[in-house]
Amino acid sequence: MTIFEAQHIHFTGIKGVAMTSLAQCVVDMGGTVVSGSDVGDKFVTQPILDTLQIQLFEGFSAENIAEDIELLIYTAAHKGPDNPEVIAAREKGIATLSQAEALSQLFNQKQGIAVCGVGGKSTVSAMLSWIFTKEQKPISYSVGVGEIIGLPHTGQWQKDSEYFIAEADEYVVDPAAPAKGQPIVPRFSYLTPYIIVCTGLRFDHPDVYRDFDHTKEVFLSFFKQMKADGKLIIPAHDEALRALAKQLTKERSDIQIITFGDEKNSEIYLSNLSFGNAETKYSITSQSQTYNGKLLLPGKYNCMNATAAITAANIAGISIYSAMKHLETFRSTKRRFEYVGEKNGVKYYDDYAHHPEELKAVITAARDFFLGKKVLIAFQPHTYSRTKALFNEFAESLNVPEDIVLLDIFASARESADDTVSSKMLVDAVKKLGKENIQFIGSVDQFSDFLKMNEGGFEVVLTLGAGDIYQVH
Repeated sequence: MTIFEAQHIHFTGIKGVAMTSLAQCVVDMGGTVVSGSDVGDKFVTQPILDTLQIQLFEGFSAENIAEDIELLIYTAAHKGPDNPEVIAAREKGIATLSQAEALSQLFNQKQGIAVCGVGGKSTVSAMLSWIFTKEQKPISYSVGVGEIIGLPHTGQWQKDSEYFIAEADEYVVDPAAPAKGQPIVPRFSYLTPYIIVCTGLRFDHPDVYRDFDHTKEVFLSFFKQMKADGKLIIPAHDEALRALAKQLTKERSDIQIITFGDEKNSEIYLSNLSFGNAETKYSITSQSQTYNGKLLLPGKYNCMNATAAITAANIAGISIYSAMKHLETFRSTKRRFEYVGEKNGVKYYDDYAHHPEELKAVITAARDFFLGKKVLIAFQPHTYSRTKALFNEFAESLNVPEDIVLLDIFASARESADDTVSSKMLVDAVKKLGKENIQFIGSVDQFSDFLKMNEGGFEVVLTLGAGDIYQVH
């Protein structure tokens, strides 16, 4: 049973950003009944789910699996294939697919543009979706965010589109696979792209990947899956990616490697960056032609994201000039340097950054964007495994001039508590580096109380993390 054949599709764990974006694609296909289930907690996807007007069950139960369901799609969260709804569906003879498998059935129908990498893939995917939409070029896409500000959807299926843009996730389909004696399967391994944008390579997901070498092996395997005459777009400064690209072309000489960035040897060269007055200016040079553009987003990293998106759009037939003009009105996505609002003279922003390299990039961008203002950075570490494996890197990334507060570690639904690592320990480690203006707060509620008592001491508050810290706003 494929996603195109099923008359009733049920999404187990539908509130996840990747699942919600895929559900929107299915609704766009028409003629299919869609239902879903998830925990009762509030997720960033709730506003979109409300607009879909689908049947939504609170909690996971075999009773949610109606007799007319023909296909069940599940996520890696909530026990993945071991979720009671998945088990019940299989007992009833109902077909089941992971989100990754289901997405691939749509993606592989088109000329796929897969955006992968540690940091930036959501933003680049959203930028590409924005460019195609504003160009009025038919496009299908699936972006793992709560909202692309200014667009009604985070997922869309258009039958007549030539391209499908997908945020390609390197995490695994079933995190419990090793404990079962089964091999891990990266979620993006089901995709067969024509264009791959890799934003950068770092060690992440230590709960499933042994080390950085293991991560590189997984990405290289993904690159090898590209269609004939595929295009791989990578940042010129990333030595690990350049090495993988060199290795790739030994086996796949048909694949073209295209580099971008502010390195002089970049084929798509980024230059003339300037920040201030809530505006970013930059230039892109390609084949001796220079184009000037603006962004409503801060930071060098967002200029890099824009350059990556523009490069991919240009391969797909959209001029660099047009792509840059379209991005001048792009206002980011939910939880990516999102302006939440202003209260009593304090401006509040929120970002999903949860890896040390992402923290560095966002904090640096905030410093440039809010030059001379008193900024408070609040960080909620995400998962015990990541915090523990990258503990020293986190400490270094938080050793900055700005005032810092840390919340408790936000545990993933797929892991157990680990008392050998904590946010308090991380605060102590940063203090040992010489930083004094850092403190541990605790819960989101405690942080809310802290803000109410101290809002006069700051002009900007920036919350960071992949957990529920955004709810403080």
